[in-house]
Amino acid sequence: MKPVSELSRKELAGLVCETLTEAGIDVVLVGGSCVSIYTNEVFASLDLDFVALGSVSNKRIANALAAIGFGPRKSNARYFEHPDTSLTLEFPPSPLMLGDEYVPESKVDEMDTSVGTLNLLRPTDCVKDRLANYYYGGDQQCYQQALMVAGKHPVDWKALERWHEIEGEAERFLDFRHDVESL
Repeated sequence: MKPVSELSRKELAGLVCETLTEAGIDVVLVGGSCVSIYTNEVFASLDLDFVALGSVSNKRIANALAAIGFGPRKSNARYFEHPDTSLTLEFPPSPLMLGDEYVPESKVDEMDTSVGTLNLLRPTDCVKDRLANYYYGGDQQCYQQALMVAGKHPVDWKALERWHEIEGEAERFLDFRHDVESL
């Protein structure tokens, strides 16, 4: 196996997923690094965000990640660092939610890498994740990321419309779709 310093983001995410799966911990890549993978690094996140499927302690995650050289950040145990990469790992709390929508394991994509199988949000759910950060946090960059993913990958427009309705953002759906179609 290549050293961590030589792994691409996708490979590193695959290694983390594989390592944790071997320890009985299932995680899903979400957030900016999911966007980075779907946009071929047009957007480059500084961390890899994973949400555990099920309840798991940070201590258990730390024990598993130690096998590949990651250790918890002293100031915050949900972040993990490795001396040979500038990319950090973050483990936001479970469950896997996109606004008010729960994402079951059956709706997670898998991507093979040279070092293991990567579990990540599907493109449509990646768009929802970014839009939720925009709608509820006002993060304009997240809106741009949602546009990038929807512009490069097929998305389920009906599912996105339903999601907007559930989130109370129905009036924004047509604007988002128009912005994607204008790319």
